[in-house]
Amino acid sequence: MYILAVNSPQPKDRFHDRVDRFLNTYRMTEPSDTVLVAVSGGLDSVSLLAALRSLAERRDLRLHVAHLDHGIRGSASAGDAAFVLELADRYDLPCHSEAVDTPRLAAKSKRSLEEAARDARKAFLSRVTDDIGADRIATAHHLDDQAETVLLRLFRGSGTTGLAGIRPISEDGRVIRPFLNVSRQEIRAYAAARALEWREDATNTDSTYHRNRIRNVVMPLLTEAFDPRVPEAVYRAAQVLQADDDALDQITLDASKTVICARSERKIALDGPAFFGYHVAVQRRLIRHCLGRVGHDPRRVTFGLIDRLLTRFKRGPGFVQVTTDLTASNTGRLILLGAEAPVFEEPIGLGPNQIDAIDAKLSVDDVLRPEFPTRFSAIPPFEVWFDREILPKNLVMRTVRPGDRIRPFGSTGSRKVHDVLIDRKVPRLIRDEVPVLADRDEVHWIVGIRAGESSRVPESAQGAARFTFEGSWRTLYAAVEPYT
Repeated sequence: MYILAVNSPQPKDRFHDRVDRFLNTYRMTEPSDTVLVAVSGGLDSVSLLAALRSLAERRDLRLHVAHLDHGIRGSASAGDAAFVLELADRYDLPCHSEAVDTPRLAAKSKRSLEEAARDARKAFLSRVTDDIGADRIATAHHLDDQAETVLLRLFRGSGTTGLAGIRPISEDGRVIRPFLNVSRQEIRAYAAARALEWREDATNTDSTYHRNRIRNVVMPLLTEAFDPRVPEAVYRAAQVLQADDDALDQITLDASKTVICARSERKIALDGPAFFGYHVAVQRRLIRHCLGRVGHDPRRVTFGLIDRLLTRFKRGPGFVQVTTDLTASNTGRLILLGAEAPVFEEPIGLGPNQIDAIDAKLSVDDVLRPEFPTRFSAIPPFEVWFDREILPKNLVMRTVRPGDRIRPFGSTGSRKVHDVLIDRKVPRLIRDEVPVLADRDEVHWIVGIRAGESSRVPESAQGAARFTFEGSWRTLYAAVEPYT
């Protein structure tokens, strides 16, 4: 259904000036920018497109329109898409439209319809932005959206970051929200003054969705019981919290330079005493920051998860499986966080061997006797040599397996690799990162930790094979070893 706004005395230019000032305050655009405007067809996004179009010449902007049909409301969704295409054509603007089956995506990924729709929309806008080389994506989030977001996060138990709400510009600088300081009522008045048409989404009245419940039930109760300006008050509180959040973020970033000892693609090691020297507010942020650096989804790093970790760490040394893909331990000197390393096996041959599974390289070089080191006992721990004549066949680099054994250099018997790692005080959380060089029968080198007796190069040897390991395991273990 098309909605046509009634006439209103709201001055159009005053609204444009206010949006223009907000764009300037946060430097949302630069001259000659291409801006992709996300338009659903509803009141807010149609008004945003109209406002930006009116400011385009003043700000030297090139506008494109983007619309995603989520496939949630059947023919109504298709009608929205047709409306947006017609609107873009009327404005003589390029339009990029696509349709997805959001209910199917939600069922497949076991997410809510809201989450699936948000992720699909984000992916679509990002893809179009890349395709057309846009500088910014403009969305129509406004002051009331901000208030609703803050309340929604408050009821979910969010901390400062969550309660800071929606930012005028996204962290990566790509998404801008020019309407964030104007209310829904002001937008409606602007649309009326310009006699804009828009589409009404029937799901906005469905209070089974959490956000709609806040909008249609909670907010009216609050404005009636306290003050009609509750949304503005919540918006101002969010602005204060954004500044506080930024300050704490900077403190956390500075602290991370002191606290983080080492990190790999999946693991991160923190100096325990240094970590506990910070205020608990910084400790919480450090954990969130560190988990983000090893690929953990920030949306899953909840206050409850962080508090559970801190409580366990404060009890002293220990190991905890936090979630199926997150493990943590406190050795007393170190705090370790991360996910389990992948199981891998790669054949090894002469020359460089790239091992992508663990972000590593094993170089195997043919060395003649004149180039032998003066003392083999002095070679670095991430290097091992074998007599070329008796080099084990079918060598692979792989993950440690249960029951693996090695004949340690200088020993007549064999030992379990697991026991060697314990003796060398390799923290439990990073033992799965340890690669080994092995053949079908035994382990010949626990990389960086212990070489096998088979690596002995006799005085009579005329040639040798030198194995040199480079990779994240080397960096991680070298940094962790002084603390073990």
